[in-house]
Amino acid sequence: MTVDELLMAWMDDPDRADRIAHVRELPPRAAKHAELSLDPRLAEALAEAGIHDLYGHQAESIAIVRRGDNVVLVAGTASGKTLAYQIPIAESILGAASTALVLYPTKALAQDQLRSFDELGIDDVVAATYDGDTPSEQRRWVRRHANVVLTNPDMLHVGILPSHAGWGDFIAKLQFVVIDELHIMRGVFGSHVAHVLRRLRRLCAHYGSDPTFFFTSATIGNPGELAAALGGMPVEVVERDDSPLGRRLIALWNPPLDGEGVRLGSLAESADAYIDMVRAGLPTIAFSRSRKAAELIHKTARERLPQDLADHIAPYRGGYLAAERRDIEKRLFSGELAGVSATTALELGIDVGGLDGVVINTFPGTLASFRQQAGRAGRGTNDSLTVLVGGQDALDQYYMSNPDELFRRRPEAAVVNPQNPGIITDHMGCAAFELPLRPSDRIYFGDAIEELAPALVDSGAVRVRDGQMFWARRQPPAPSVGIRSSGGPPFTIGTTQGEILGTIDDGRAHSQTHRGAIYLHRGDAYIVNELDLDKREVIVAPFEGNYYTQPKEEKDLMVLGEVQRKRVGAVDAFLGRVEVESQITGYRRKAIGSGAIIETVPLDLPPRHLVTEAFWFTFDQHLFEEAGIGWRNMPGTLHAAEHTAIAMLPMFAICDRWDVGGLSTAVHADTGGAVFFIYDGYQGGAGISPIGFESAQRHLEATLDALEQCPCLSGCPSCVVSPKCGNFNDPLDKEGAAALLRVVLR
Repeated sequence: MTVDELLMAWMDDPDRADRIAHVRELPPRAAKHAELSLDPRLAEALAEAGIHDLYGHQAESIAIVRRGDNVVLVAGTASGKTLAYQIPIAESILGAASTALVLYPTKALAQDQLRSFDELGIDDVVAATYDGDTPSEQRRWVRRHANVVLTNPDMLHVGILPSHAGWGDFIAKLQFVVIDELHIMRGVFGSHVAHVLRRLRRLCAHYGSDPTFFFTSATIGNPGELAAALGGMPVEVVERDDSPLGRRLIALWNPPLDGEGVRLGSLAESADAYIDMVRAGLPTIAFSRSRKAAELIHKTARERLPQDLADHIAPYRGGYLAAERRDIEKRLFSGELAGVSATTALELGIDVGGLDGVVINTFPGTLASFRQQAGRAGRGTNDSLTVLVGGQDALDQYYMSNPDELFRRRPEAAVVNPQNPGIITDHMGCAAFELPLRPSDRIYFGDAIEELAPALVDSGAVRVRDGQMFWARRQPPAPSVGIRSSGGPPFTIGTTQGEILGTIDDGRAHSQTHRGAIYLHRGDAYIVNELDLDKREVIVAPFEGNYYTQPKEEKDLMVLGEVQRKRVGAVDAFLGRVEVESQITGYRRKAIGSGAIIETVPLDLPPRHLVTEAFWFTFDQHLFEEAGIGWRNMPGTLHAAEHTAIAMLPMFAICDRWDVGGLSTAVHADTGGAVFFIYDGYQGGAGISPIGFESAQRHLEATLDALEQCPCLSGCPSCVVSPKCGNFNDPLDKEGAAALLRVVLR
């Protein structure tokens, strides 16, 4: 069945037609080529691979790095970005004994791109992966023989830079550093990567090399700014796409309303679309934003598809063991799998073979991610079908009601915060272990090197001798500095029989793997028997019940200082530093399907403390009076406004509601009155709050629009109900929130 035939079948089906809210056909695009002189040996190898011409964006970016300037290439999925950096790497290796380091955000992408380097067919180019899955005996071979090393920022941070003595010859000859999938390196992860790259540049200077940096990205709002912030140096931007593109159909699938005007959940609807596409013979990826959702879609499909198809689908997400990931990737690359239910672990530029379809289970938080996921199918000039299944979230329903915004709006800006003092301090310690820190290293770490050095000395981590700082402890610091989050090392998840299932990061362990929580792995449910905070272990057992769990969280927030202040409508907006204390105090068991509360169970977990950036709005009493809101309704009004504002924040910055937290109160000790806060959910801040403060006027306007456009009567997940609310979404006053913001913005 073709994509057109399946779409028409849905439109003709009474049970499906009402769900198709919009269909957009994007026409095919012809290629634009450009001439570029190449080394004859390289030109011959490319010709043997069927490549006779380069696209315009490839030629332009190659010309920039040939003259020694750093570049960021922004182009769509399957546009040939990989070849654009492979050519100058191969030219450099053919011309001299040079090396190249290529960083990918995931191991899966590095494994895939290794095949791409091998397919160049140039014997002089010896490419190899070097990551946490590389056996120890193979690592020695890579260090000695590979001249193109494919790795990830994590391994560069913990495995290469601290052991640079064994990489000295490789670093001394380093000509190119590639950072692929730039848009993924944002927030706390991007802030850590920025300092990992500065440590790399510092070691390059020590060994006498000065590599050129080549960044690549799918669509992003601020590629030049982000690349410059990550690398700490000037970067030229090539933002165009001259590759051919097949005809694409994009359908917006909106679940129906129930009798009370509340939108039904997206998970079952996404599973329906996924199953239909696999049945129709369209190889398909179904993306979900959470591990749990990806597992549940796979479980549903496995139960409903005939056995011959059920045997050829698989789930894929982070947290699997290396052997599991490699097996799934192999089956996917070979075309053996008819369907994959995945998290964003497969969103990136992996060659997933001849896929015809994509199902996106709820808007993925940003336009950049939506366009990246949609680009996973229809590679080359093939027709493709993408189905975006609307969630209950306010932002999802905004795009379901305003589909043109999906296609004409410029993508959001990605944010990093290299000035996060905790992150700088961590990497100063790592740098001191690698080479003694000197005052001249401020070119990498800025003035913070002098401001933060006393604390490092006082902690005993470093000692000062002859005007230099030396690492003073026996153990290297890098293994204890996790660059994917602002917490400590991940927790290991294992069964009562001793089988290791995977890991969970420090920030989510309390809320998702507390004692009694239901945890999903590869479609199977487990119940958490023990969360050991000292050993950082989670012990689980198989579970066959019919309920799920929802944690209860209590918060307190203290303002540490204001950085900026401005007037927005009739309220004051602030940007500053805050300290948040949060504690998981219990959880609810809720029936699958109905959501009915079965039991509320108390927990006794220790509180967690977070010092971070926040922006907030203060509301004078007269605003509530003008809006007709009594004092009894003030908490629900502010709580509802806070939830919707958090849901709409991704319109302005590449983040999602899981990257930020919020708190609202009718009386706050530090502000003297009513307020709601939105804060970065990472220690030290991730750069999101400054974007929120800068966009405050448009942000509140979008929040009011979402409240007014939602058809529900008293509040639902499409406006004020939040899936991450630690207070079980109580109290919430949708009508009050809309009335208050109308007065504020009048």
